[in-house]
Formats: sequence, C-alpha cells, structure tokens
Amino acid sequence: MGKAIGIDLGTTNSCCAFVSNGKPQVITYKDGSRTIPSVFAIDKSGNRLVGNEAKDQAAANPDHTIAASKRLIGRSFGSNAMEKMQQVFTYELVEGESSEVLIKVADQVFTLEQISAAILRRIKESAEDALDDEVDQAVITVPAYFNDRQRQAVRSAGKLAGLKVLRVLNEPTAAALAYGLGRTLNQRVAIYDLGGGTFDISIIDIKDKIFEVIATGGDTFLGGVDFDDRLMQHVLQTFVDETDIDVSYDRSAVTRIRDASEQAKIKLSDEAEVEVFLKDIAEDDDGELVDLKMTITRAELEGLTEDLIDRSIATCERILQEAGSTREDVDEMLLVGGQSRMPLVRSKLGTFIGKEPSHKVHPDEAVAIGAAIMAHSLSSKAGPQDMTLLDVLPMAIGINKVDGTMHVLFAKNQPLPDYKTRMLTTSKDNQRSIMLRIYQGESKFVAENELLGTFVFSGLREAPKGQVKIEVTFHIDSEGILNLTARDVDTGQLVESRLKLGKDDEAPRRKKKKKKKKAPEKPKAPPTPLNMPKKASIGASGPTNTAQPAPLGVGNSAPKQDLPPPSPPQKAAEKPPAKKESKGFFAWLLSLFGLGGK
Repeated sequence: MGKAIGIDLGTTNSCCAFVSNGKPQVITYKDGSRTIPSVFAIDKSGNRLVGNEAKDQAAANPDHTIAASKRLIGRSFGSNAMEKMQQVFTYELVEGESSEVLIKVADQVFTLEQISAAILRRIKESAEDALDDEVDQAVITVPAYFNDRQRQAVRSAGKLAGLKVLRVLNEPTAAALAYGLGRTLNQRVAIYDLGGGTFDISIIDIKDKIFEVIATGGDTFLGGVDFDDRLMQHVLQTFVDETDIDVSYDRSAVTRIRDASEQAKIKLSDEAEVEVFLKDIAEDDDGELVDLKMTITRAELEGLTEDLIDRSIATCERILQEAGSTREDVDEMLLVGGQSRMPLVRSKLGTFIGKEPSHKVHPDEAVAIGAAIMAHSLSSKAGPQDMTLLDVLPMAIGINKVDGTMHVLFAKNQPLPDYKTRMLTTSKDNQRSIMLRIYQGESKFVAENELLGTFVFSGLREAPKGQVKIEVTFHIDSEGILNLTARDVDTGQLVESRLKLGKDDEAPRRKKKKKKKKAPEKPKAPPTPLNMPKKASIGASGPTNTAQPAPLGVGNSAPKQDLPPPSPPQKAAEKPPAKKESKGFFAWLLSLFGLGGK
C-alpha cells in the first residue's frame, strides 16, 4: 500500500500536502513553488503539457491551452455555467452524446474528467518524487457548493489519475481541519473561501476533535478569475481609448493581457500602483508594432471589483441566517483562497463581522493541509477515530411534482449521512418499468435546478396494476453523494435499475419570457464555434443495480488510464423527433408519492 496525500484541486492553482511524523507538509515542486497552475495544453508538436509548462506557452498557443476547466466539470452542455465560461475563456467546447461538456484541443476531444486527471497525475508524480515512495491514495477537495454530479466527476478524475480517492472533502471543512490541528478549541468559526474560481462560506463548530458544519453555501462562479476578467476588460478598453486599436479579437494578445492583469492584481495587494507593460501587443494602421503601457492603481482595481466582494458578503449574511447565528456568535473569521488576500476583501469582511479576520491559516495551503490530515486519518492504523467530521448537504435534492416544482427529499444543510425511503407502485396491468428523475438545487422549480439523472427501474414482475410495490431507498453518504437501491417489497428481490444522464426531453419545463438580445459589449473575447459534432460519453448508460447502491453520477465506468488518445469527434446521427408524452404520465408518477395535484 502506497502513501496517502491531500490534494486541493483548484480552479487556477492546485496544492498538495502529506503528513509525516504527525506534521503536515506541503509538497514543493521542482521550480521551488508550492502550488501548480491547473492548466493543460497540447503544444504544436503534439506534446501534452501540465502546470507551469502549459501556462508559460499559453500566449503563443491560446486555442489549445485549457485553464479553469474545473468550473465546467460535471456540468451539462448549454447550461448557464458553460455560457459564463465562454464569456471569459475561448477554448472550444463540444457537446457529448449525454449532453456533457467536452473540450476540443488540437483536434482531440477530452472529457473534463480527463483534463482534471492529467493535473492530478502530475501532482501525484511530484508527490512521489518528494516522498521517494509510491502514492496511490488521496483525499481531494471540492467547493462546498459542488453538486452530486460534480463530486462524482472529481472522484472519476482521481481514479483516472491512478488514485484511490479516500474521500471528497469540502474545501472550507478542510481549512477548518488545518486550523484546528493540535489545538483544543470550543469555537464557532466562519470559513470564507474566495479562491481562483469559486466562493464558499461555511459556519463550523469546533469542539476539541469534533468538527460540525452547521451551514454552508457559495457561488461556483465567483472567484479570482472574475477579478482578473474585470481588470483585463479595463486594460483592453483603456488601450482602445488611447490608441484606437482593439485587440480583443486577437486570442494571443488577450491571453497576454489576462496574465498581466492577474499579476497586476496580485501586486496591488501590497502596492498602491503597478505598471503594466506588454511589448509589441498590436500593429497600427501603418503596420508598426505598438506596446501596451499603463499604470493601474489599487483604487481603480477596487472600483472595478467592489461589487464582487459585496456579492460574497451578501452570501455570508444569508448563510449566517441559515445557521441560526449572528455575527457576534462567530469567534473567528478564517480567510482562505488567494483572492482573500485583497486588502478590500479583508477590510469589508472586518466591517461586516465586527472583528479583524484571522491570519492563522495560510490562504493558499490550508485546504491541502486539511485534506492531508484527513487522508492520514483515513489511511493510518489510528483510523478516522482521530477526529469526528459532521458535514451537511450544500443544496436540496428532490424529485419533480406535476406542477413543475420540486418535492424536497433532502433539505439544504441536512446533516450527513442520511437516507429516506419511498414506495412506488404500478399504475397499469403488467407494467414492467418505472422512471424517476432526481434534481438538486435551491430553486423551488425543477427546471432551474440541476438534473442529476433519471433512474429507470425495469424488469418488474407482471401483475395487475397496484400489486407490484417497489421500495426505493435514497442514501446520501458523508461526501454528499446520492445512491439509490430498489427492491420488490413482496419478493425481497433487488430491482434492476439504469441511470440515464443527459438530455431529458420529457422533463417538465417552465415557460420563460423571451429576453431581448443585447448588443455585444466591447471589448469581447473572440467567438468560439459551438456547432461541433457530438461524441459518445464515458459510461453514459450507468451501471445496473447490484447488492451495492448505484452511484448517481458521471464517469463510473471510465477507463483507468490517464488521457487515452481520444479520436476526433464522430459525426452525430440525426435524432428522430422526440415523442410527446401522454398527459397523464407525470400525474401518475407523482401520485406514487402522494404529490400530484388535481
């Protein structure tokens, strides 16, 4: 058995730690850094690059360099998440057969799990070099606000990287473990985690070695890349105003300006102003090369991004209310994530909470250290008795009602693990199957929540209607991942189940008001074609039911090797028009749960 490590798989940068002689240590990479850019690329020679070597060539190879892909993992093609990503990054997205998001790089198509697996494998190899030993186990952290499909996708990525994933751990909870290490505490702490791509806030009670999450929430589209984008847009527009040259459709120039904006933002945490200089960024009308040179002040950056900080604080206020707490109840406000270093973030949070935010954890390393502590506990002979971790469900899980609203099975902030049972019965003679859709989200309407999947219970025994009763058990484990099992009540036999992912033409939809198209804002990243051929996904049909619950997620049957050579996307066959469902189907389905209307 090899060593176990903790991995903070970040949107912009990733960090890894391990425990040696009872003390956590962060892995140092060959270049001396303690983090690695979460970037993947294929260069012009066809070589696959990860980390700094991928980031360093991004300006010269922007179309085939993938950054911040974590924001898309476990997402559906055409979702709001994908549309938001395309406003910030310009790589080509392709729709998979199960409506998952794929990424096209140098005429090859990759799943998001494969991209993440390449980063995880590089981290694994670096850890093995540092430890001079095999590493085959890991605890991998995710944003607290990740849903079931996203968590399953991260697990799948770990498996592809050759790791046994001991646990998928929420990032704020990991930071709390790092904070509580070696201390005897009796505190209520708030973990404010503003990282490169996501924002989380968790209220956690720490009593000696018991860590109990009271409430959690966040925003998976609020992070450092959004601050970078605001500053980049400002630089682009200022350059247009000063030179009458618009470089926003030059991907190489945009990549250089984005990187320079990120570096300027980081420096402005310590300095009042910085100079941005990029040589030969464009050509003028006479063909002469033009440099970009401008001074940016901290006040300008704060003016551009203050509303993003206010958005995070509004979420903090809401989560405190959900926890039944006041600001005075919070003993410590811990800041995690690189973007939390921004002086305006610290000052606004100090005003909000009424005390100076704590500096007792390292913003970039606390999450990885907490993951390493958990990995050591789960893999060592001492076992998990070293600590008790009580987490909660970040978003409600439920099924659709006939009126398009969601019947909640598990409420938001439900302590984990938990289970519920529901009884289904047939409504027709000799009915052989029953279908059930599962959603997750905070909206009362299922159309605004994430469709986790559709379970089809098949192979039912033939009998008159109402005489076959199927007991379905919904079980959410300690990681917030949903599992289902079903059995025939009369025979005790397990019922075969199949998970369907992707487009669900029969799912209820809310009518949306047509929105007027807005004129594109300048400056804007170059458009990316989306009408690419479709490609089959990994494990789209899902597993059949056995004695173990079938995980509700993506990529369960993915190949073990890391980034197998993918084929170019196949031309998709034309789909026949969707059949309309009989009007009484949903009324029947919901009547099984006593949820149907008149």
